[in-house]
Amino acid sequence: MPRPPRTRTALLELVRNGSRHDWSIEELRAGLGKRGLSADFSTVFRATEALVETGELRRVELGTSEARFEAAGDHHEHVRCERCGAVEAIDACAVADALPSVRRATGFELTGHDLVFHGVCPACQERR
Repeated sequence: MPRPPRTRTALLELVRNGSRHDWSIEELRAGLGKRGLSADFSTVFRATEALVETGELRRVELGTSEARFEAAGDHHEHVRCERCGAVEAIDACAVADALPSVRRATGFELTGHDLVFHGVCPACQERR
């Protein structure tokens, strides 16, 4: 099996070692630049999509217009600040108890869900 390209390897390292849960393509590109690796938007986009396909990254829908990504791992939810856009992970599935009711009510075999809570983060609360 061929080695993954340098950009893909560097992206995965950046996301896995970072404390963020919501990397955009531009933020990933800037993060690579800070590590001395220059890559254009298209290169970062293709590398990110390849990592999503292999299951190493996951696309996160946070109610913004741009694609966001995080390291793949255990399922969790997110909360996003309505003022500054800060994102935090919630370390568990917040709706696990509701899934059987959804199955019964709809007849759907559930394969997953995305849930984003919205609110005001502690830093923005202090600025009021």
